[in-house]
Amino acid sequence: MKITKFRSLKTGFALLFAVAVLTSAVLLNQSAQSESIPEELRGLLNKQPVAVPEFKLVDQQNNPFTVERLKGAWTFLFFGYTHCPDVCPTTLTELDNAASRLNELQTPQRKIQYVFISVDPQRDTPELLRDYVSYFGVKFLAATGGEQDLKQLAKPLGIKFERGIGTETEYLVNHSSAMLLIDPQARYYAKFRAPHYSEEIVEGFKQIITYAER
Repeated sequence: MKITKFRSLKTGFALLFAVAVLTSAVLLNQSAQSESIPEELRGLLNKQPVAVPEFKLVDQQNNPFTVERLKGAWTFLFFGYTHCPDVCPTTLTELDNAASRLNELQTPQRKIQYVFISVDPQRDTPELLRDYVSYFGVKFLAATGGEQDLKQLAKPLGIKFERGIGTETEYLVNHSSAMLLIDPQARYYAKFRAPHYSEEIVEGFKQIITYAER
């Protein structure tokens, strides 16, 4: 009986030791990854790029818009809606202003695209999205879909949205104001926090690709 208890205790201590070693290894690995990120990029880059989940939306031309459309290019991704009174038009304007300089950084191996996702599918039809993004000089891709389809994409990326107060047709939509950067492997790679300014977008992206392509 004593031998059985001793063996049980020995096994328990062995399991606790193994868990402690594994936890330490994970923490050390995370610390090393954090330290490997340049100081100026901390808070901008994800410590671990997150794969964009599978999703099904429709673009401004009524064509399917899936995760495949995010592969093979660096993608600036912003969630908003066409009736937004301030943050959305301001952000798209700043991104539009940054685009000419960003596009100079393009090569056959480094493509850049700009995507606007509407979180107001009740009002933002593909046709309305097409007209809306056409006001901006840069060639935006725009897409939307059902509420659950949008949440399937937005939630894993840390983007929140919900309908605010108003009438049936006139209302605000509360949504996250961050602009995300998706890498050519369709991974959520970095986050630009609001307020957004074209100079900061350009300089941030330059630093990111220098780090990513080293």
